[in-house]
Amino acid sequence: MDHQEWTRTIKNRNFLVSTQKDLLPVSFVQRVLDDPDVFWTTASSEAATKTIIENSCVLGLYEVHDAEGSPGPTRTPIGMARLITDYVSFAYLTDVFLVQKHRGLGLGNWVIHCVRDVALRIPDLRWLMLMTGSEAAQRLYQREFGMSPLAEHDHLVAMGARKVALQAVGSRAPNTGETGA
Repeated sequence: MDHQEWTRTIKNRNFLVSTQKDLLPVSFVQRVLDDPDVFWTTASSEAATKTIIENSCVLGLYEVHDAEGSPGPTRTPIGMARLITDYVSFAYLTDVFLVQKHRGLGLGNWVIHCVRDVALRIPDLRWLMLMTGSEAAQRLYQREFGMSPLAEHDHLVAMGARKVALQAVGSRAPNTGETGA
């Protein structure tokens, strides 16, 4: 999918949301993933973070400044959202973040609108999914995406396992129904 960009001016300040991966510094993503507000994960190594960026649709949010003597504007990263997607039928939203001092300007809602634009360009989208533990976030995603808890859809249940559970299951012998020789 080609990269997309959106611009907005708020209180004489210019902002950009872009899916262009090379604009988003790996160090910023690592800081985001280590922020206490992003409680569901922790930062990985620089190499792993690069892989995360390369294998996702990442929407970077930037404050844009005209820099004197610079060939173009400078873009300071202030937020992000990440879609894990096959770009055909499925997208999982995660790592939505906005730097604290930029909250209260409507930028978080704007990023969510940009995520919606990206999702609507996925040609055969069956599911846009996410996980949240916040009732306020649930209301936001219901309002902005029309989401509801998955258990209410087609008798499906969202399920998950952390790595430790996968390892525990992997240590047991598979139940094949066959008897030993």
